[in-house]
Amino acid sequence: MQKAYKSFEEYLGDVYYNEISEAIKEFIHNKGRTFDFNSYTVLDPSYIKLKNLCVKSISFYGIEHRQIFFNATINADVVLKGMGKQDYDADMKSKWFILSFYGHLISGLRKVMIIDVRDYSRERFSKENALSKYLVPYIYSEDLDKEAEKFLQRNYPEALEKPMPIDMDELLDNMCLTMYYAPLPSNIFGMSVFNEIEIEVFEENMIDTRIEAVDIGTILVNPDVYFMRNIGSINNTIVHECIHHELHSNFFELQKLLNSDLSAISCEAVEVYGNDTDGIDKALQWMEWQANVLAPRIMMPLNTTTQKLNEILDCLRNQNPLLRNGEIMQLAIEELANFFNVSKLAAKLRAIDIGFQQAAGTFVYVGGKYYPPYSFNDGTLDKNQTFVIDEMNALYEASMSEELSEMVYSGKVVYVNSMFCINDPKYVIRHDDTLLELTEYALEHVDECCLVFDRANRISKLYDDSFYRRCFLCRDVDAAPFIEAKYNPKYKDQQDEKSRLMETERISEFSKVLSEELMNMPGSFSKTLEYHIKRRKLTNEILAERSGLSARIISDYRNNESLIKELPTVMALCIGLNLHHFYAEDLIEKAGHQWKKTPEHMLYRWLIASHSDETLHQWNKRLEDAGISQRLPSNKHRVK
Repeated sequence: MQKAYKSFEEYLGDVYYNEISEAIKEFIHNKGRTFDFNSYTVLDPSYIKLKNLCVKSISFYGIEHRQIFFNATINADVVLKGMGKQDYDADMKSKWFILSFYGHLISGLRKVMIIDVRDYSRERFSKENALSKYLVPYIYSEDLDKEAEKFLQRNYPEALEKPMPIDMDELLDNMCLTMYYAPLPSNIFGMSVFNEIEIEVFEENMIDTRIEAVDIGTILVNPDVYFMRNIGSINNTIVHECIHHELHSNFFELQKLLNSDLSAISCEAVEVYGNDTDGIDKALQWMEWQANVLAPRIMMPLNTTTQKLNEILDCLRNQNPLLRNGEIMQLAIEELANFFNVSKLAAKLRAIDIGFQQAAGTFVYVGGKYYPPYSFNDGTLDKNQTFVIDEMNALYEASMSEELSEMVYSGKVVYVNSMFCINDPKYVIRHDDTLLELTEYALEHVDECCLVFDRANRISKLYDDSFYRRCFLCRDVDAAPFIEAKYNPKYKDQQDEKSRLMETERISEFSKVLSEELMNMPGSFSKTLEYHIKRRKLTNEILAERSGLSARIISDYRNNESLIKELPTVMALCIGLNLHHFYAEDLIEKAGHQWKKTPEHMLYRWLIASHSDETLHQWNKRLEDAGISQRLPSNKHRVK
C-alpha cells in the first residue's frame, strides 16, 4: 500500500531527500569560498554535510502537457569541516536554499529533475501561469472572460467565431470525455472521475441501473439535482464538470500522489461557503468558484453574446415600436436564453455582466410573483446597488433608518412592485383606493422615482451574493434570499430641481388636505369607526366578513366607547376597511394603543403603511411567514 502524505512538501522531502541533499552539497562545493557561510573557524572547507534538511514550502509556476515546474524552499543545517586558522576545524549554520524542479505529473510524479539551486531570496509573485500549492490555477475576476475564451479555443473554437449554442455531445467528444447519468446522493449534482472505479449508473430508460467500470475522463450527472438544487440546467452541469477536467485534473493527480485512495471530485450543491476554511477545503472552494463563474461565460461568450443580444434588440425595436424599453429588453433576454439553451435568469445575469445594465429590470421575481419589467438610465446603479428589495428587508430598513422610516410613515414614499417609490400620481396608481401599482411612466423611469439600496447586511443568509451574481441559474429565483439591502440616502440626487419641487408641492398639498380631514374627525374611537364605515359605504355584515369579527361586536364598537379594544382587533378593523395608513394610525391611537419597538408592532406598522390594499387572510399569512405567533381574528374563528 502506498504511503500517504499530508502535503506535497512532506512527500518531496521523503521521496527525494537524497537528491535534494546532493544537489545542495554540489551547489555549495561549486561556489567554494564564495558561498555565504561567514565562518570564522573553517577557512578552507573540504567536507560538507547537511543535517535537519526540511522542505518548507512549494510554489508551482507552470504546467504544460503534464510537465510540471515548481520551486521548493529548503532549510538545512550545513556542516563544514576543513582547515581553520591553526588546525582542522568544523562549523555549522542554518541556511536557506531554493531548488527548481521539473517533472511529469501522470499517474504519479515521474522523470523528476532538479534544474537549478540558488541561495534563498524573496521572489516576486507573478500571476502569469501561477498555481496554488494544490495546483489550482489562479484566476482573477477581471480575467474570467479571457479564461473562458481560452477554454473555447482549445475545445470549441467555432463558438468564438459566431453566436451559437454549444452542443454538449460535441464538447464532450472534443475533450475526450464520457458522461453518464447516475443516482448520486441528493446533494451532489455532478462528479468528475479521475481514477478507475466501479459505480452505479442509469440505463437509457433512466429508471433501471447497472454497475459500470469507469475510468479517468468520466463525468457523472445527477438527473434529479443538476446545479444549485434545481436552479441549474443539465448543460451547465456538464460544462461545470468539463471545467474541472480542463483546469483541475492536476489538482487531483497531486492528491492521488499523496493519497492513492482518492478517485473523484464530487460537486455538492451548497448554499453558503464559510469564510474560515483553509487548506485543501479552501482549494476545493476555489475550484468550485472557478467552475461556477466560468460555465456561463463559456456557454455565452462575451463577444458573440454581445453581438447576438444587439441583433435581437434591434429587431425587436423595429417590430414593436410601441413597447416600453423594459418590455423590449425582457423579450430580448427571453430570446437570448432560448438561443443559447440557458434559463431566462442565466441570460439576464450574463447580459448585466457584459454591460447591458437595463437587463436588471427584467424578470423581476419577488415574493413568489413576477412584476412588470422596468427601465432606468445607464450608470444609475453601481455594481452592488438595486431598486428591488423584498418585504422583510424593506421592513428591516424602514425600522432601522430614521430617514426612510419618516418617509414611509408620512406617506412620501410607498412600497409598490417591491420598490420604494415616491407617492405621486405621476408614478403610482391606486385602484379602488387600495391596490397600488407603478405607472407606465414610472416603469420607464424608476431612477427618477424609486429609492436606491446598497446590497449589504444580509438578513436572509441562504445564498452568498457571489452565487446570485455569478452562478448559472436556471429557474425562477425569488429575490428575497439574494437582495439584502441598505437604504442609500443619495436617492435625493436622482431628481432634478424642478421635479423635486413639483413632487414636494404635491405631497405638501396632499398632507394639508389629509391633516385637515383628520383634525375634523370625531374625537372618539366609536364615532371615528362609524365615520369610516359610512365613508366606505359598508354594512356591519360586510365589514364582519372582511375583518373576521362578528357583526354584533362591530355594532357594539360603533355604539359603546367603553368596550376594550385589543390591538389585533383594531388591526382587523383597519384591514377590513382598507384604511389608508394615516386613518389607521388615527383609529389605533383613539383605541388607546401606542406603538412599541417590538417585532409584532413593527410588522403591524409595516402592514398598515404598505399593505392596506390587501385582505385579512393576506395579513395573517404575512404574520405567519414572519414568525409572529399572534394572528388577527379570522373568519374561521370569528370574534363574537
